[in-house]
Parts: sequence; C-alpha cells; structure tokens
Amino acid sequence: MVNPRKLNLNKSKVKRSQRFFIGIIILIFISFYIPVPYYVSMPGSAIELNSLVEVKGGYQESGNFMLTTVKVMPGTLSSFIYSQFSKNAELIPKEYIMSDDEDPEDYTKRQLKVMSESQQNSIIAAFNYLKLPIEVTDKGIVVMGLLSGVPSEKILKVGDLIIEVDDREIKRTDDLLSYFKEKEEGEIINVTYIRDEEIRTSKIPLVNLVDDDQNNFSKKVGLGIYPSEEKEVITSKNIVFKTEDIGGPSAGLMFTLEIINQLIPNDLTKGYQIAGTGTITPNGIVGQIGGARLKVKAAYEKGAEIFFVPKDTEVNDTNQRDAENSNKDLGSPMKIISVSTISDAINYLEQLPVKETPVAISNK
Repeated sequence: MVNPRKLNLNKSKVKRSQRFFIGIIILIFISFYIPVPYYVSMPGSAIELNSLVEVKGGYQESGNFMLTTVKVMPGTLSSFIYSQFSKNAELIPKEYIMSDDEDPEDYTKRQLKVMSESQQNSIIAAFNYLKLPIEVTDKGIVVMGLLSGVPSEKILKVGDLIIEVDDREIKRTDDLLSYFKEKEEGEIINVTYIRDEEIRTSKIPLVNLVDDDQNNFSKKVGLGIYPSEEKEVITSKNIVFKTEDIGGPSAGLMFTLEIINQLIPNDLTKGYQIAGTGTITPNGIVGQIGGARLKVKAAYEKGAEIFFVPKDTEVNDTNQRDAENSNKDLGSPMKIISVSTISDAINYLEQLPVKETPVAISNK
C-alpha cells in the first residue's frame, strides 16, 4: 500500500526539480540576449581570390590563393561563457572594435574604407615588386573616425574626403599637420570636403590635442579626426576587386600575391591551395593582424596546404606564434610560413616543387 505522505513528498520533489530545470532553461535562453562589453571573434571563411580579384588579360593559375576571415559578433553572456572554454572564440573589448559614440553604420564605412586602402596598397606593392609602371596620385584625407566631444564631430562624418583647408590644397596627412603648426586653439578654419560626391565647405574650430608619442607629452591643435590618405592608382592593366561586404586590412598580403600571379606567366601557386593573412604596405612590408589562430582554422577547414602569416619581429607580435600553436592544436599537416615582406612569400613559392596531380588507376 502506498504511503500518502511519501507520495506527496515525492510529488513535491518532482515539482521542485521541474521548477529548477525550467529555471535553468530560462536562464540559458536569457543568456543569449544579455549583452556584455565585448565582441566575440570566431573562425570565418577561406575564400579563393581568383573569384574576387581579376587582372584584365591576366594569366590563369592551377592552384588557389585564399584570403581568410573571422566572424565578429556583439558579445552576449552565453558567448562570453563559451569563449572561456573554447579555442575557437576570442573576446575583444568593445572599445577596440567600436567607440561608445560610434554607430554601426560608421563602423561599416570605416571597415570598407580600410579594405579599399588595402586593395590600393596591394596593387602598388605588386607593381613595385615587378617593376612595372604605375601612377599614384594623392587625392586627399579621409575621415576614418572622430574624437568624442570635438566640434568637428557635429560636422564631419566617417568617409568624408578633405581636399582643402582655407583654400589651401590638402592631399596628404603631412600637409594638414604642417598647416596646423601655424594655428592656435579656437581658430576657425574653412574645411572643404567631399561627401556622397558632393563638395561641401564648413567652418570648424580647432581644438587642442595631446601627442603622447614616446611618452613625450606636448600640445598641438587639430580637427580631432583619425585620418587616412586617399590615393588614385593608375596602371597599365585594369584590376577589378569584387569583395563586396568584406572589410578590414588583413587581406593585403594575399591580394598582392594574387595580383602578381595574374601578371606573370609562371604560376606561383604550382597547384597548391594557399591561404594566408597579413596587411601590406605600398613597399611590400607585411604587418600584423587580429585573429590569426582563428584564420588558421578557417584555412584548415577549407583544405589549405600552406598558410602565410606575418612574422613575429617585435616584442608584442603574436601572429606567428598563434598560427603555429593553432595549427598544432588542430593536428593539421598545413605548413605555416611566416613572412615579413612580399619578397619572403614569393621566394618561398618559387622554391616549391610543382604539385603532382594524382593519377587515376582503372580497376578494369
């Protein structure tokens, strides 16, 4: 015979257990929506560059160069917890991605502008390496960001192209800084800029800025903008990029290799699947990037056999070490090749043997 008291106690325990698990489920659900002051970066894609970069009349390749990406998402409590236990996620403080007063539209504009600058640098680096004729013209100063609270914040926008100050032609950052040496805080200057293909002129007061380079604090005046230089690049070969919504500077090295490969008859890929990452300067210097270990995983999943990564040359550089450790953790046979210049990468590729194509054997 069932003891009614025990039956009631068991029912009470079941109800408490049910409430506990329901509470846990609700907490897990809510954790996907609770924001944290971080962004979460995860492995993205490895994308074949022959579909994104075309040199008109260029040569074909038997293998592939690939750029690599990461996925960056606003952090939530659940992704924060996940990142503590996973090697496939990195936390990035929110202020490293987007300032408090920056909206997503400005961030996107900035990322696409940086991508455009990377493409220009890759063209210049490729043509300089091959010693081919190229014409580079300075066009002006692009506003990449604005300091919070300065007068220019209410007038200028990310993406504006400054071309004149007080009727003086401005083409490079040095032109702007040189002119400001003659000015004082509070002086109002006329700034002429292009926005959405429309030329505008606005009066903007100058503000004091602190220069802490090498801990040597000194005062100087300026607009309170983060500048970048816009250039026009003219070459004998028409080069078309189809990167659409891909942003950031880290594909510069791989863009340069792809352009060079389409410009020369000897195929640098030699049949291999070659991924990589790294910024590029016009003179061919490869720079550090973010998310190296995540990009290695993206390349590995795509079947890359070789991965180029910026060489660790400074004390705080970690790209080479992160890439090598990630590759080891994956148990990947992919070769990690660290480079400092475009010449380093090409010298390595030129010494590679041509990849042998497997011969099909018939069972008949």
